[in-house]
Amino acid sequence: MLVRQYALRLLLGATLVCAASSAARTQSVDASAAFDPGLAREFLDGMTSYEARDYSHAELMFRRILDRDPKLLRVRLELARTLYMEKKDEEADYNFRLASAERPSAQVIRNIVRFREAIRARRAWRFNFEVGFAPDSNINAATDKETVDIYGLPFRLDPDSRAHSGSGRFVGGDASVRLDRDGNHPIYVAAYGRSQRYRDRSFDDAYAGVEGGPEFPLRGGRLRTTAAGLMRWYGRRRLVTSVGVHFDYENLIEGKSILGGSLLLRHNDYGRRRDVDGWDAEARVSLNRPLGPSTLALAYMGIERNWATDPGQAFWRSKLGIGMLKEVGWGLRPQLAIDFAHQAGDAPLAPFAKARRDWLLQGTAIIYKRDWNVGGFAPSLSLTITRNCSTLSLYRERRARGEIRLARAF
Repeated sequence: MLVRQYALRLLLGATLVCAASSAARTQSVDASAAFDPGLAREFLDGMTSYEARDYSHAELMFRRILDRDPKLLRVRLELARTLYMEKKDEEADYNFRLASAERPSAQVIRNIVRFREAIRARRAWRFNFEVGFAPDSNINAATDKETVDIYGLPFRLDPDSRAHSGSGRFVGGDASVRLDRDGNHPIYVAAYGRSQRYRDRSFDDAYAGVEGGPEFPLRGGRLRTTAAGLMRWYGRRRLVTSVGVHFDYENLIEGKSILGGSLLLRHNDYGRRRDVDGWDAEARVSLNRPLGPSTLALAYMGIERNWATDPGQAFWRSKLGIGMLKEVGWGLRPQLAIDFAHQAGDAPLAPFAKARRDWLLQGTAIIYKRDWNVGGFAPSLSLTITRNCSTLSLYRERRARGEIRLARAF
């Protein structure tokens, strides 16, 4: 009884930096959990471990509770604070974002904002690494049609130009560092890359990129301006080299939503084709917002303009996407996303004698098991279904791609 009473007092009455939301909401969300003696003991164990600076054990207790009930706001706030003390900034920020969706009091929102701003300010470097397998019904993103019409006449496609299935092995990662991060204008430097290999090496696909430049702190956010370079290889031969500038904006709104925007301007130099060389500009705006103590939503829209040497290869492309991530207990985080894009060519494309118009629809489902790991690597499964309709049969595409991935953030 003493344990239950003390746990109840901690759940409802404590005024820690990460105190729960308004009294009425906190009681309605968290008080019911106090009647579970096992949960009360685990919460007390977690709080005691936190005060003793045994943060790893405190994290274990709070996560164990949330695995059973992801909607316990107070527990999520305590977990976020514990992760912050462990310098697990990505996970801490993620949990603060979920907690802010429950409309806590103004004081709690201010505290969440301060924690999230502190997380952004102290990020000196990050490194993510992934490895896995990818079964794919269309590894070369080609049509399954046997013939295409050229100037109104049917021509049979070479088998190598049609869709091929296979399973590839991939490895990838990204790393970034913020130099002079305590100065007025920190310098951001990043590198990233990915390589995917198949039994038939002519379908191998790899890319690597770098970018670097100053950051400008803004009220509630920052503006990053970088020079950017990218190189891609296909079939072990250079496909394209791109060089340009990248502007990336991020702002935290009321401690809840993240408003993002980016502008990328680059010049593309293809290795074996001159008709598709030219400039490309892409603008995008996104909103990431929690919908509840266990749900995050993402939406974006963008537009791209390409000026290829051949007017038939130049195009406008518009994009729209929505996604949702939800914690469902047992350490599971399923995620769903839907993307739509429309592309319109500037002029008829030789030798088809008509302009290219594409409509792309893509759906992705991902399941992530947080509390499973292999040497520190967390597993995830994903499935992406792509359908591209085009006025030119050569560009019509059907694709189903899976990924079995192990990933780790350092």
